[in-house]
Amino acid sequence: MNTTTASHAVVIGAGIGGLLAARVLSEHFDRVTVVERDGLPDTPIARRCVPQARHAHALTARGRAAMEELFPGFTNEVLGLGAPTGDGQSDFRWVFDGHRWAKGVSGVHLLLASRPLIEWHLRNLACALPNVEILGHCAAIGIITDPRRHVVTGLALSGKAHRFADDALDADLIVDASGRSSQSQGWLEPLGYPRPEEERLSIHLAYATRRYRREPTQIDGDLGIGVGSIPAVPRGGLALAQENDTWIITLAGYGDDEPPLDAAGFAAFAASCPAPDLGELISTAEPIDDGVRYRVPTTVRRHFNPAHLPTGYIPFGDTICSFNPVYGQGMSVAALEALTLRQILQAGGGRVTDRFLRTARPILDQAWEMTCNSDLRMPFIEGNRTRRARATNAYVARVHRAAATDPRVGTAFLRVISLLDRPTSLMNPAILTRVLWANRKQTNTPTPRPTNVRLN
Repeated sequence: MNTTTASHAVVIGAGIGGLLAARVLSEHFDRVTVVERDGLPDTPIARRCVPQARHAHALTARGRAAMEELFPGFTNEVLGLGAPTGDGQSDFRWVFDGHRWAKGVSGVHLLLASRPLIEWHLRNLACALPNVEILGHCAAIGIITDPRRHVVTGLALSGKAHRFADDALDADLIVDASGRSSQSQGWLEPLGYPRPEEERLSIHLAYATRRYRREPTQIDGDLGIGVGSIPAVPRGGLALAQENDTWIITLAGYGDDEPPLDAAGFAAFAASCPAPDLGELISTAEPIDDGVRYRVPTTVRRHFNPAHLPTGYIPFGDTICSFNPVYGQGMSVAALEALTLRQILQAGGGRVTDRFLRTARPILDQAWEMTCNSDLRMPFIEGNRTRRARATNAYVARVHRAAATDPRVGTAFLRVISLLDRPTSLMNPAILTRVLWANRKQTNTPTPRPTNVRLN
């Protein structure tokens, strides 16, 4: 890394991961340039190149805290823009594995802002930094290295970027936050760098999302509903209160069990989920759009080897790991990666990519394992069901069953999926005892039967 007064870092991608990375880099480089192939709207609307932004997104408590650490005041500013907030257990209805959680006060507060609002506000905060510039309609087309192809020296840009000499930016460091569809490895292969090994899980998930007008009296004033899919009924959904007095409701189904977009079909699909709450909400709500669809055929994790990357190139965010979005991990993991990058840069020294990937690995391991294990509960999803995965899923099923009568068990699980505690915390003696005791007391509960389920 160049430590002269002319140091320059470039970020590929102005999504949430790229903006958070730019914030960190602004503390260590004289100039930071973020290049984005998409247009950058002046209002909080979903961008064309981020189709998933039109669907429900959950910002976990740990993710929000990380953003607050990077941009002090972030939470109150987003609340000032109209985003609701509430306790993740007392203000929400959760149904997992067919079990309705008991209400309780968890102390885990959720910020219910839409994905476009979060990105728009982060972009405004990043633009306000004196040494950060964000360029829209500016596509990266190649990584430039020194003659020996060992060190990054710049980023080649598309012909639209006529303001730069030779359509390129000099760079001492490039952070690739361009996402799941990152082209960087295609650019690096001709330079002699092999593609990373990939883990893939074919989940064949389809989303459908519609927005509705929100009235304070709906669902008794609760702020959201989450209904998880189960093997017998591989469909579920999430409803979240959002800014501007709206609901965003996303339904998801595996395989051919794809949610329809039309109002009647959407409502019928919601009513057939393992709990009726989503359907009941839709029956009382006024639709305000025609709905959108998004498909996720696979989840992907790329295992980058620093020895197979040029010095000065850092993969980041979804470029490394693209999760099943049902579980709401993506934004939060990107925020934790940004804090990791800050830690590495503050420590100084070389081998930045190596140290970043090594330090971020436990964060990715935890999120990837949780989401894959949950997906592998579906018997029609092909994957390696290790003994550990089977044991974990069996225990988590008991956790959900216990959470139906014991709010403290629900709180413990909520803290895990909010990335505040590690999954092993569910096995500490106090929680384990509660789980075993609650399962012993409960009688067998009938498994919900599938309704119009179609699978490959």
